[in-house]
Amino acid sequence: MKTYSQNQPKDYDISGNEVRIHWDIQEQTIDDLDGQPKTQWVANEAVVMVHDSREAMIEKIIASVYSLQQEIAVINNRDTKPEEHDQYQTLRQTAKQLADGWVLHKEG
Repeated sequence: MKTYSQNQPKDYDISGNEVRIHWDIQEQTIDDLDGQPKTQWVANEAVVMVHDSREAMIEKIIASVYSLQQEIAVINNRDTKPEEHDQYQTLRQTAKQLADGWVLHKEG
């Protein structure tokens, strides 16, 4: 899911038992209602629980972008839509890296 903020989001934002994981964080300049330039941040976001397993975190990160049906379609259509499949594989690798990063953060 995309999230928008006036402040740069942290990679791992902890609130109680929830962790909001952010990636592909980008700064944008937009015009406000008065036509004045304003900075905002946009990022992908997944919400996981503090004590989720690495595997559960990976699943939730992927599920924040793809429904189960979309995920199956991308996998099944890898030969006819290789670009979509490559994007999916990139997300899987990112999800693994983010989950590993949280595990290290939590243990450190």
